[in-house]
Amino acid sequence: MPRPTLPLELKSRLKPLQRRVKEAGLDAALLNLPLDLRYLTGFVGDDSWLLVPARGGAVILTDARFAEQVEREAPGTRAVIRKGLMAEAVAGVIGKRGYAKLGLQETGFTLEGKKRLKKGLRSGFRGAGRAPKLVAFEDGLASQRALKTPEEIEKIRAAGELQQRAFEEIVGGLAAGQQESAVAGLLEYRMRERGADGAAFHTIVAADANAALPHAIPGPAKLRASGFVLIDWGARLDGYCADMTRVVALRRFSRKMADVYDAVLEAQEAAIAAIAPGVRLRDVDKAARDLLTARGYGEAFGHGLGHGLGLNVHEDPRLSPLAPKNGRLEVGHVVTVEPGVYLPGIGGVRIEDDVAVVEGGKDVLTTLPKQRSDAELG
Repeated sequence: MPRPTLPLELKSRLKPLQRRVKEAGLDAALLNLPLDLRYLTGFVGDDSWLLVPARGGAVILTDARFAEQVEREAPGTRAVIRKGLMAEAVAGVIGKRGYAKLGLQETGFTLEGKKRLKKGLRSGFRGAGRAPKLVAFEDGLASQRALKTPEEIEKIRAAGELQQRAFEEIVGGLAAGQQESAVAGLLEYRMRERGADGAAFHTIVAADANAALPHAIPGPAKLRASGFVLIDWGARLDGYCADMTRVVALRRFSRKMADVYDAVLEAQEAAIAAIAPGVRLRDVDKAARDLLTARGYGEAFGHGLGHGLGLNVHEDPRLSPLAPKNGRLEVGHVVTVEPGVYLPGIGGVRIEDDVAVVEGGKDVLTTLPKQRSDAELG
């Protein structure tokens, strides 16, 4: 029976990495970040490493807990099931290959991890040749993963559609007396019930003044009949994340918060309108920031406008004043657009949607209504 091969999509992901390994003058690179292993091989287990040679097939180094799983998820990748230390398994794989220079994933290996591996390789090669030199390797996967294929974009859209349906199921039942934590738990349950892998991140449910904390942690605070609640939630589906924020008044917004809401919505719409291939990352942020500044809320917008989405909920690129000066949007980028205004002791408003950059413009992947009706103005 012929050996299974990697799907074409995964082969196309490995080839650019192997080219970078070769260009760096390395014989192979060693990766240990789980999301990168999933991206390159389809394997979702943890406590595993991936050896990527400049030429030839990649090797997953794992243990007996994942023996069947790796066969199911990455049938086209060679798997080595280790029985001892990871360093010993690495030495065993590369011992007969004569590697002189091995790159370690720069964003994955700690100084302590590199030290342990170096010591283990010396032990593993004792009397059997010289252990390879270990060097830091800039793998370039962050930039590669930032450019999504149409199939990846559809997975993010599907995650967004799932989480929107879950939100619609609970929003009509929001009522005074409910605890923030209970609302968060119910929303996450509804996403799971609809088939999500789980929440893409810890759900934020922040009532009234708590909404002034951009990363508020849901707690025992209760929703008020005359209050409002900020909900920032995301689903992970088939590994891919979506991320949204909405602010809901249980009855109506105060005049102040209505003004804040309208300013944030206008800023978000201006930023979305600015998205297109070739536009500077900083300029998309500036479109929202300038509008909020003109409305008198510039100082209350203290974070970047948005971030990339994919297998991780925070990826490149970043829409921010701190983005690379010449960093630009490219076809395949998927970003959140989430301006916010936060008033200590009063509350905050953030409105967030997910947007894909496509040929000629953008594709807004999330579609929940966000207009505040005049009836909500108190």
